[in-house]
Amino acid sequence: MNRKIKALLVMPGKEAQLVKIPANIKFIKSFIGENLQKVRLNNDVILIANRDSKFEDANRLLGDSLILGTFLIVNFKNNHRVNLNNRQIRKYTNTFLLRKHSRKIELLKKEYFKNYYSSTNQNLIAA
Repeated sequence: MNRKIKALLVMPGKEAQLVKIPANIKFIKSFIGENLQKVRLNNDVILIANRDSKFEDANRLLGDSLILGTFLIVNFKNNHRVNLNNRQIRKYTNTFLLRKHSRKIELLKKEYFKNYYSSTNQNLIAA
């Protein structure tokens, strides 16, 4: 039996969207990536992201942490993935609104690349 659940899908540069996905971890790994990182957002809700995502795929901020790549917001009850309820959908759709994050992420990217290229150029000049 391939039970489906309601989850939020958050992709870089796009608004969070409600999706129905198979509840099994095999599907989630095929979709997000094999090396999963799970972050507990509250007692029941977990953010699932790929540890191997690249900085260029900076997506959203969570406190002081930068979330890279596409991620899912999933509800857990009794160690089973279950549907997000309407309150959770509203809360996390609002938490991850693109307009709340895009400007800060662009500034972080500019700073990162400025530092990266200035250190790379210094190494080239020294060589």
